[in-house]
Amino acid sequence: MSNSTSFKTTKKNKRFLGVRFASCNCYGRLYSNDEGTAYVGRCPKCFTPFTVRIGSGGTDSRMFIANCG
Repeated sequence: MSNSTSFKTTKKNKRFLGVRFASCNCYGRLYSNDEGTAYVGRCPKCFTPFTVRIGSGGTDSRMFIANCG
């Protein structure tokens, strides 16, 4: 398995997670990558990259809080 997760999100009607970036005091979304293996994106203010893996035994939550850099 590769450590490199694809940030490619070209599909229409993508699934997403809502994220409150606490350190930057802003809101953004992480979108499912084309492979369907992770939600990927960046903080809209400081551009810190975030990846959340998709797998069995996960959560049904759609909103999260993250701290940037």
